Amino acid sequence: MFQLTKVWVDPNNRVETVEIRFTWSAIGEAPEWQGKDEAELMSIIPHTNPKVRQAAIEIPRYLDGNDHYLLHYQYGGGGEHHEGFSQIYTEEIVSREVDYVDHEGLITEVRILWAVGGWSAPNWSQARLEGLAIEYDKNAPGHDEEGEGIADEAMYEMVQTVPLPRRFVGKVWGPRGSTVEYSILLLRTDTPAGNDEFERWDNNGGKNYSVVLG
Repeated sequence: MFQLTKVWVDPNNRVETVEIRFTWSAIGEAPEWQGKDEAELMSIIPHTNPKVRQAAIEIPRYLDGNDHYLLHYQYGGGGEHHEGFSQIYTEEIVSREVDYVDHEGLITEVRILWAVGGWSAPNWSQARLEGLAIEYDKNAPGHDEEGEGIADEAMYEMVQTVPLPRRFVGKVWGPRGSTVEYSILLLRTDTPAGNDEFERWDNNGGKNYSVVLG
């Protein structure tokens, strides 16, 4: 799953509560709402006039093994009141690879911290090292099938088997056309000496990186 921020602007000052209801479907398939949808109550952003509300919703990275599917959502009164919902909006969810290339051979693990629609809903992706020949049980404890990689793969001895330069690749998700902002956490772990390990950020000089999901 990953988090995605959605925003609503009150059309007048008589609105008490707003919730977003959402579901998803495969490309070309109609959404199922009754009993299949999720809901989140939207919170008011302070000092906004008219009132602006936001909610972080959680949706899949993969739907039946596919990282490309449809998100459907609508806004309406919160709680048990299901009348007066807005139109149904549909967005195409897509993914994109982002990478980090290690030319010096210092890095053993790479993680991507990313967000779409604002940093109120951050996400993590574990990058995989291209060329690292390792098999693992995706259902084993501590392994995240959706994370696109596992931290255990970063064992120093195994990483050294991959020639330089080493390309670490992670995935980010969001609606097609949206901008994903991200920074990269670099780790050097499990070294023989032990005193040369580190953890540091590559955040593009404090500006972060960004990609548009096409």
